[in-house]
Amino acid sequence: MLKANYHTHTKLCNHAVGMPEDYILKAIELGFKEIGISDHGHVPAAFMSEEEYKNNWLERLMSLEDYYDIYLPSLDEAIKKYGDKIKIYKGLEVEYIEGHEEYYIGLKANLDYLNLGIHFFESNGHFLNSYDDVNYKTIYDYANVAIKGIKSGLYKTLVHPDLFFFSYKDENGCHTFDKHCEKVSKMIIEEAIKNDVYLEINANGPSNSRRFGDSSDWLYPRKEFWKIASSYKDLKILIGADAHNPNNLYNDDVKAVIKFAKDLGLKVQDFMKI
Repeated sequence: MLKANYHTHTKLCNHAVGMPEDYILKAIELGFKEIGISDHGHVPAAFMSEEEYKNNWLERLMSLEDYYDIYLPSLDEAIKKYGDKIKIYKGLEVEYIEGHEEYYIGLKANLDYLNLGIHFFESNGHFLNSYDDVNYKTIYDYANVAIKGIKSGLYKTLVHPDLFFFSYKDENGCHTFDKHCEKVSKMIIEEAIKNDVYLEINANGPSNSRRFGDSSDWLYPRKEFWKIASSYKDLKILIGADAHNPNNLYNDDVKAVIKFAKDLGLKVQDFMKI
């Protein structure tokens, strides 16, 4: 059973349900000691071309107006109502785009933490999608964004760090965990250790794998990645529900991921130190 979750979304991101209070009440019901609300943060349209903005589905994310006028006030209200029953943290899941650190610092000023989620990455001057555009060449651009984000000091956790495998294709166009995936995995893991950043085993991965995969193997969390991670004893690991519905804070996929971590001998932290 989990004692905490720090990867939780709300209806403001336009692809989830519920508001902070709904997740907090469910967490209290489950006996959680802590919960962090970390909806998808806004990405300004000026950061990339109009076509890239659409291709990376960024029009659907929470607006800055909703962030300041609804999201933050709803978190403050929930903390006042339920802060004596459970520890509540204010967060966001945001991307990392080099050169826009001041923007992220501004967001973080109102929060307890930021999660780094790499749903897109810059490659040769263009923004590619992590769900569609990763191959044996671009995987190193994904890794470069992950490493720069980790080193920036802005983030507590890199969520779904193995998302690169979702669409990965090797030199022969095959979907296989090869030497490039192994090299990138080690690069990300070692940088996380150096910078005291958590890596997350993502419990929304099994659901996405069933929807988009063509085998019984999970696209993420990927066994090969986490088997490599198991050899790094100083790595700090969290399980994140990546809940887009309050009922997903502790469901069959979360239970399966807990077993997955146990079977691989991974040492999972109960709480994220904030």
